[in-house]
Amino acid sequence: MKISQTRNFKSVAKLNKYVHDLHSNLYPKYFKEYNYENVKEVFKSLINNESFIFLLLEDNEEALGYAWIEIREHPENVFKIGYKSVYVHQHSGYKEE
Repeated sequence: MKISQTRNFKSVAKLNKYVHDLHSNLYPKYFKEYNYENVKEVFKSLINNESFIFLLLEDNEEALGYAWIEIREHPENVFKIGYKSVYVHQHSGYKEE
């Protein structure tokens, strides 16, 4: 297995289907049905954002999962020293048997 950073928004959009379908099946009042073209366009606009890191999990060159991570910067203020944090927006894994 291999984990690497990716900018392949098409792969991320395809892999998003599994986690999105889970959410839309569990919470249909809150989540729309998965639409590859719409999701692809969203990830296309996000993939080059410097604050976001997209990781791709592959096995034998087959994409099995991804993680969408954000590095958040919290500036110093009168109460706190500035710091960075990691926020995981989404992660999903999939393998057909």
